[in-house]
Amino acid sequence: MDTQTQIRESVRWLRGLEEGNLPAQDLFNIADNLDPVAISLMIRYIRKKYPSTKPEAGAVIGRLVELGSTYPQIINRARDAEHDPISEWFMDTYSFGEFYQNPEEMVQLIIDKLEG
Repeated sequence: MDTQTQIRESVRWLRGLEEGNLPAQDLFNIADNLDPVAISLMIRYIRKKYPSTKPEAGAVIGRLVELGSTYPQIINRARDAEHDPISEWFMDTYSFGEFYQNPEEMVQLIIDKLEG
């Protein structure tokens, strides 16, 4: 998958989780073709952006839980990628809050680094 397709599909996956406009099977199919590091960082982003104190957190985290319950291999791959050097680079360099208004920028940074 070329870089632009990776970026587009990663953004689609992230928005699908946030907005609830994709069923779990579609989220799985997209994630199955994405780099586990990107999935891991996007899941961390979701968890930071939607703490339990936010009213909309229940729906977003609920979709993430449903995805992980139905397709545990996604969560397992994401966990394995948490200690990847690119994950560590991102966590040391950026704060997820920097990207709450523009998650596409975060996705592009991650994919560019992965493709780098």
